[in-house]
Amino acid sequence: MRTGPDRLVLREGGPYRLVCLPYAGGSARSFTRLVRQVTEDWTVVAAQPPAAHAHGTPPDLDELADFYADLLATDLAGPGIVLGHSLGAAVAHRMAQRHAANWPADLRLVLSAPPRPGPPGYALTGLDDHSLLSVARARGIVPELELPDELVIRLLLPGLRRDLAALGGTGWTPEPVGPPVHLLGGTDDPASPPAVLSELADRLAARGTRWVPGGHLFVMDQPEATYAALRKIAGCAPPARPRPAAPPTAVAGTASAPAPAGAGLLPEPG
Repeated sequence: MRTGPDRLVLREGGPYRLVCLPYAGGSARSFTRLVRQVTEDWTVVAAQPPAAHAHGTPPDLDELADFYADLLATDLAGPGIVLGHSLGAAVAHRMAQRHAANWPADLRLVLSAPPRPGPPGYALTGLDDHSLLSVARARGIVPELELPDELVIRLLLPGLRRDLAALGGTGWTPEPVGPPVHLLGGTDDPASPPAVLSELADRLAARGTRWVPGGHLFVMDQPEATYAALRKIAGCAPPARPRPAAPPTAVAGTASAPAPAGAGLLPEPG
């Protein structure tokens, strides 16, 4: 469930900032696994959706963009990245549109698994609870939980419905913005597949697209590969791996074979 402060500092670190906007149904803590991969030279802040405590009509994209811009005013400073995932990508894009005049030149915009442009493919908010859960699972937009359906519906669907309502009946319109835009996609994402990201790259004049193995919620399920992609977008050197402990002095007549080098595989940018 989404509780806690509106703005959450997930890691106090160095001067490079990572500012995270969650997906529909997510929260500031949805980025906890990602933060465990972040090295000490980065500070990570995440926003809590207003749907956690708001009443009445759910906010639309413009209202969400303004809410996050006010909430994160002190964090929107470079060098850094604003990372919006899924619905958060559409909100981050709208935030960059509406607040372009005050956007720092060295604050990059990463649209991660953004929604399909135009009207939503399904009238999701009009579905009953079980139908919505079924469609959301098929598209990979809710995490897999080992819980009974009724409990998942009670815990996840109220926030998911309110957040999806932000797209309204028209969805979002991707257009070029002032900040440098980068796309991040999952290789097996049914909700935002490679063909959609290819279209978005053209429409947004994106600087590049990088891929992470996995489905729609790769930012949760593949945190190491996600952070590796973000490091490359940031133009930072890969984080240093700890050196293995030095082996004891070899006894005469023996030798130890070096351990094989391990490295995570990240697909080349598309």
